[in-house]
Amino acid sequence: MAFAAALVVSGGMVYAQGAEPRCCVETPAAMPKSPDSTTKSPEPTPAGGPHIATPEEVNALAAQAPAPAAAGQPFRFPLPHGVAPEDRLQVKTIWAARAIGVLFPQITTIFGYREDPLPWHPKGLAIDVMIPNHSSPEGIELGNQIAGYALANARRWGINHVIWRQKIYPGIGAPSWMSNLGNETLNHYDHVHIATDGGGYPTGHETYYIDSMTPAPPQ
Repeated sequence: MAFAAALVVSGGMVYAQGAEPRCCVETPAAMPKSPDSTTKSPEPTPAGGPHIATPEEVNALAAQAPAPAAAGQPFRFPLPHGVAPEDRLQVKTIWAARAIGVLFPQITTIFGYREDPLPWHPKGLAIDVMIPNHSSPEGIELGNQIAGYALANARRWGINHVIWRQKIYPGIGAPSWMSNLGNETLNHYDHVHIATDGGGYPTGHETYYIDSMTPAPPQ
């Protein structure tokens, strides 16, 4: 009963905020339209919530990362503050958001901190990367590349999990939180949800690069 009440409160909070996607807590039927798209995804919603990807599926998606991420090509310029609001985000989450913003200029909206009964967004551990024209072949390919890029950098960013198109892709650790929270049925068709292990809150002295950051975050 207490958890159910928390879901209702969370839904009200996100509805009041208006723009942010309802991540991981309510049913797809209650999900508002993406601010980046006026077309609802035509895909049917599988019963029982997101499916956990197999290791083979994780590897296949990671293989779709852009060539620089896969090849380890160095980029030695500091990453600028991008489209994601960084308030209350932890350093690895900021690092991921900035890298995605530079490598994928098609992305114009990334959400970060918000109140939620699940820990990822309130603790600054997660971002939601909104995919423009998410139901088009180009939008699906873009989402695949971004999700794959996050998985290809799983150890660097401490990726806990990625959610995209009704599938959960474990990062460096299995998403055991799913077994504790029951049925989570959000579509995740219009955004890629990326959760890190945080690395601590910024001091203001961090410099972020594609392949590293200083000072180096804890592993």
